Amino acid sequence: MRIFSEQRHDVRYSCPCRTSARLRTFSFMPNACCRIPQKTVMRLQRLIPKIVLGLAIVLILCWTLGPFYWVIISAISPRVELYAKPPHWFPQNPTLHAFHSVLIEGEGFRGGGGISAATLIRKGLYNSLVIALVTTSLVMIASPLLGYAFSRLHFPGRTLFFIVFIGIIALPPWPVLIGLFAEFSYLQLLDSKIGLILLSFTFRIPFETWFMKGYFEAIPRDVEDAARIDGCSYLGTLFRVSIPMVMPGLIAVSIISFLFSWNMFAAPLILTYTLKSKPLTVAMTEFIGQYYVHWDLMSAAALVAIVPPILVVLFFQKFLVKGLTAGAVKA
Repeated sequence: MRIFSEQRHDVRYSCPCRTSARLRTFSFMPNACCRIPQKTVMRLQRLIPKIVLGLAIVLILCWTLGPFYWVIISAISPRVELYAKPPHWFPQNPTLHAFHSVLIEGEGFRGGGGISAATLIRKGLYNSLVIALVTTSLVMIASPLLGYAFSRLHFPGRTLFFIVFIGIIALPPWPVLIGLFAEFSYLQLLDSKIGLILLSFTFRIPFETWFMKGYFEAIPRDVEDAARIDGCSYLGTLFRVSIPMVMPGLIAVSIISFLFSWNMFAAPLILTYTLKSKPLTVAMTEFIGQYYVHWDLMSAAALVAIVPPILVVLFFQKFLVKGLTAGAVKA
């Protein structure tokens, strides 16, 4: 249908469906609609990706921090609210009774042999610290020596030995534990901290050696050659020149080793059965009974268990970031 007008109708900023004083007749166009200005379209094109990204970040944060939030709520909620249906997302009467039970002494829990929750957590915390610190110390001694040997020394079968050595990383832990249980039983290492230290060291040393090999390869050989020209031996060059240059990397792999040893669960669960050697991660399973689970005590113990790793990461954060980003690429 025709539209008779004295002046051209600009459809970019007005709708042709509306009447106008400058139009002599009104005409309805079925396919016409109000067009959005170009600036608004461009703003929407820039805004929509940001909105999608923001929603994705919120979902990831909820997925990641949601369980941690629920652990905090479970630790400070009274048991009446903790087992209420529907559950309370915010504690109405917060309490620190669970922390008092796991850190000092408290009523409401007696483990095997009448052990209190505080005694259980103290012994588990002590065992975890011993296992993690000794394993980390052994890794700090062995990984730079092995990394330097694979990086600088040439000996028959070096490549094949390194491939087999690194292949330990690919071993799945659960099937290996069956053979380890029989081996530890034969060597009388079951239910001992020494056995867990050796196991943790064995599983960590290939990964840390691989990292240290990359750090040593990032050091120019001219620096070591200059040190040997000045009279340093291979060991003197290693301890006086090479190791100080890769110290950030050594601290980084030591922190990773500490965190791995601290978080061990599957192996200690199978290889230990008394509190004298159970780490904290396994000791907390004592709160799971046959008919009842002490969720408040377990949540409080979990929050206590994450304090040492957080302190280690916060204290050595600078070395961790620098070590992981500086030396893993060959110069």
